[in-house]
Amino acid sequence: MAVPLWTVRNLVALAVASALAASLVAPLASADELTDQRARVQQQLAQTQRDLNESTKQLSAAAAAVQQAQNSLSAAQAELAATRQQLAEAQRRDAAMAARLKKAQADLAKAKAAVLAGQRKLDAERRMAGNMVRDQYQQQTNLLPIAILAESSSTADLQTRLQWSTTMFDTTKAQIDRLTVLQRLLNAEKARQAKLEQQIAADRKLAAENLAQMRVLEQRAAQQAAGVAALLRQNTAAQAAAAGEVDSDKKRYADLNAERASVEQRIAARIARAKAEAARRAAADRAAQVAAQRAAARAEAKRQAADRAERQRTSRQAAKPSSPRKRSYSPPARPTPPPSSSGASHGFSYPVNAPITSSYGMRFHPVLHYWKLHDGTDFGAACGAPIRAPYAGRVSEQYYNAGYGNRLMIDHGVVDGRYVTTGYNHAIRYTVGVGQHVSKGEVIGYVGTTGYSTGCHLHLMVWLDGGMRNPMTWF
Repeated sequence: MAVPLWTVRNLVALAVASALAASLVAPLASADELTDQRARVQQQLAQTQRDLNESTKQLSAAAAAVQQAQNSLSAAQAELAATRQQLAEAQRRDAAMAARLKKAQADLAKAKAAVLAGQRKLDAERRMAGNMVRDQYQQQTNLLPIAILAESSSTADLQTRLQWSTTMFDTTKAQIDRLTVLQRLLNAEKARQAKLEQQIAADRKLAAENLAQMRVLEQRAAQQAAGVAALLRQNTAAQAAAAGEVDSDKKRYADLNAERASVEQRIAARIARAKAEAARRAAADRAAQVAAQRAAARAEAKRQAADRAERQRTSRQAAKPSSPRKRSYSPPARPTPPPSSSGASHGFSYPVNAPITSSYGMRFHPVLHYWKLHDGTDFGAACGAPIRAPYAGRVSEQYYNAGYGNRLMIDHGVVDGRYVTTGYNHAIRYTVGVGQHVSKGEVIGYVGTTGYSTGCHLHLMVWLDGGMRNPMTWF
């Protein structure tokens, strides 16, 4: 009785399919594609970490958890899809094997019937041949005495007896040939039956192995589906936790915006004071210049009056004979050349010797799903690395802020026609104070991770004429 291997065994697969939404079923991917996918997700995770440099550690951890959950979920979905593909292939093989086994069994039944029919036919022919042999044997027994006495018979009588012997021999040989043919046909049918039996045995073995593999795949698919469902719950929980942190981060981001606006107002006030001071100095310079010009004019008037008096006196003396007096000569004043001016580059150097890890600009976070301005350039320097002044200037501010941590700002004055201010954030400490003049290259502090920071780095900011700019457009 054939085992019904072609019965569909997909209850587990159906249970797995019902446990997951259709959107979770990832397309089948090759090993290389899975590796590339993991690499892309890891890169995205690293970029997310860089984007969150100016965030809280709680938000960074929540976002990393979301990314990690999505990474694991994506990989599990791909593995589940691959297992399901293997299971479907095993089921197709099972159906094909079942059809092949069914046909082989039908062929075997026909072969057995043919062998049975051949055996019956052969047995009948053998019985018939046996009867004939017995009859011929008896006839030959009755004729033997005649054959022995053939020497005394006439020639005609001898030929008759020889003809009888030939006829009996031919009849027996034909019967034997028929038996031989029937035996060969029977042997061929038996060989075909044996071959079919071997094929069926081999097919049953392969079907049993395929069935065992299907059961393993079904169990694996069930386990993977359970894992995907657990990862889905984990991902949902991570998303919920991150959503809470996003709300808090948005509030902190609003505080940072307020801090930036306050800084710009203070810089604008300093620029206004600097301009007022420059205007006062210019007015004083102009007043001094006017006074000097007036004094020079008075001196010139006196000199001209003295010259006229001298000429008059000389004229009177010329009427009298006397020895000539030697007139003094004063050369005209040489004009003052205007101050020289020459174009120069900005001349700012990097404050730390470290690679840029995050640039200035708006960011749309792939997990948090909102736009956020990264208002400076991050340098991935180690904690304790020295921070150097990129250009000469005067320290204008130094204080602590919840978002930026320890802050320091330097006013560099007007450089190439722009009033430049630079800012440094998250430092462990600074070595200079407000009002202190710093030279280019002088150590002003040390890199840290204070404020909203997930790791040691320097967050560099630049203001031109009081407006925040991308630092790399000036450095």
